[in-house]
Amino acid sequence: MIQEKDIIWLDENQSIFLNVRLTPNQLGTLFRIYNEITGENKGVTSCGRCVAGVKKRVKAQLDKQTKIF
Repeated sequence: MIQEKDIIWLDENQSIFLNVRLTPNQLGTLFRIYNEITGENKGVTSCGRCVAGVKKRVKAQLDKQTKIF
């Protein structure tokens, strides 16, 4: 589960889910959230395919948690 403070950060930084280059701080936060969700210990990287996969997983979890019925 994504913590509330991270949901707020993701909401304020929605542009990270677009096809844009992320800052080192944004990458660090995104990978930290991913690791908390999955229990993995994936290191921060700027590999496009890796970052796309992390974004996809975090976005799916965010949508699942914030879905309004």
